[in-house]
Amino acid sequence: MSIKISGVGKRFGDFVALSDIDLDIPSGQLTALLGPSGGGKSTLLRIIAGLELSDAGTVEIEGTDATDLPAQKRNVGFVFQHYAAFRHMSVAANVGFGLKIRKRPKKEIAGKVDELLSLVHLSQFADRLPSQLSPEVSGSGWRSPEHWRSSRRCSCSTSRSAPSTRRCARSCGPGFAGSTTRCT
Repeated sequence: MSIKISGVGKRFGDFVALSDIDLDIPSGQLTALLGPSGGGKSTLLRIIAGLELSDAGTVEIEGTDATDLPAQKRNVGFVFQHYAAFRHMSVAANVGFGLKIRKRPKKEIAGKVDELLSLVHLSQFADRLPSQLSPEVSGSGWRSPEHWRSSRRCSCSTSRSAPSTRRCARSCGPGFAGSTTRCT
């Protein structure tokens, strides 16, 4: 699913959460939004999913203007940083839950769950309950950014205190475009 964000802006009173954001995510690309707390990551995701309205700009999904479409018509979802997993279900069952309630065939669900867990290197945790996961895994359902940078051989590094930290628009390996990084 391709997603294109053009000139998106969002304010909450005097606070500017997003200002003139442009982002192009081609179909089939795994993308991660990285940045400091309060940087607008969740706000942008909520706008893409249709859970929040932007003050400016457009959202295109698969080439169609979705800016004014309600959430239920966008076929978009996202995982919150502080996840809300079903405590009584395994990691695999949590991942496959959306497909199960859509009454997809069991074989299709199992294949998609295996694919997704493999994609994020969590296959070894498929049978565990959320309470059995380490903080690195259970904190957000994803491994730390440092893990992804090292596993992808990425040359960018997050730095909150370095004076060279800036908004980096170039891609730092698959899925790191637009992150707050020191570009090397």
